[in-house]
Amino acid sequence: MTFILRILLVGLLLAPHCLVAQRNGSTSTPESADVTAIRALRQQSNLAIQQRDLKGFGETMLPEIDVTRGSGSHVAGRDSVLASVVVQFKDPDFLGYVRTPDSIQVSTSNPLAAEHGHWTGRFKRPDGIQLITGTYLTMWRKTGQGWKIRSELFVSLTCTGSAACGK
Repeated sequence: MTFILRILLVGLLLAPHCLVAQRNGSTSTPESADVTAIRALRQQSNLAIQQRDLKGFGETMLPEIDVTRGSGSHVAGRDSVLASVVVQFKDPDFLGYVRTPDSIQVSTSNPLAAEHGHWTGRFKRPDGIQLITGTYLTMWRKTGQGWKIRSELFVSLTCTGSAACGK
């Protein structure tokens, strides 16, 4: 009987800690420092887009970055990517992009990581706010200056809110 009471007592003492861990979503092991760094860089990149900060946006990229846009067009090199983005940053109808990581996996054999997530682009149109959404995959490379984006593939999946969708 004493053994059963001890088991129940231990269970009651641990239950609040387990509930807090579940509520905070921390039922698995903590994120690695690399994953945390990549998440922070993604937030930095999103903030740079929001603030239309071209320099800040480019800081997360390797010079030889390759980007495939949601429409399928390809842009090679950081300078070319920034030249295409500066046009959007100057457009008052461009309301921004947000990329949200769903998973980040760090290679155990190479200085690489894969970030998979979903993205949203918003544009002001005469007939409303055009909302384009999709999925993306980013290859990160660990360098002497930290993690940098080597390549990104965006796929547009939905467009709503404007007759401009599909054009």
